[in-house]
Amino acid sequence: MRDALLNDLINTLERHGCEIKVSIPTTRGRVVRSTTDSDLARRIATLRDDYGMTLATIAKLLTAKLDCSISVASIHTWTGGAIPRKVAYDKVLNAIDKIMEENDAIEGGAWVDSKEVKATVDRWMEVMTPRQIAVAADEAVTSVRSWATGNHRVLRTKWRRVVPLVEQMCEIIQAQHIET
Repeated sequence: MRDALLNDLINTLERHGCEIKVSIPTTRGRVVRSTTDSDLARRIATLRDDYGMTLATIAKLLTAKLDCSISVASIHTWTGGAIPRKVAYDKVLNAIDKIMEENDAIEGGAWVDSKEVKATVDRWMEVMTPRQIAVAADEAVTSVRSWATGNHRVLRTKWRRVVPLVEQMCEIIQAQHIET
């Protein structure tokens, strides 16, 4: 699909003995992700961000509502702007609306911001080691260390469970240090 000027240039260069090599840069792994903004994609994002649902949970709930099997892969493609093929678009939207009505949104959203998590863990680490925090939180040490980097957000439901436990342990350790 070369235009006339490019063809002329290539022919001229080849007549004069020049070797022409053309390479097309690959885009594998560097393609910009689709940012399609459809009603369906927005509603799925709301279920994930405000209700804390995974794609698997959404697929299971939609399968029950629509009386046909909806795969996680389908949900994933819909978030990118694809249109459902098995079921009418409006039926899927209505089913998601019913799911939202039947479930409670998590106050403050499903995720705690990673900066807030990091700040809290940094405060705890002034008193406790990552291992002590992990024991108090009933979490893996690797989880605590990932929270401390500030690169990971945490489910709000988990954070609400963890914070009081660690805070309580933090107070106990601080009280022991004051006594000694």
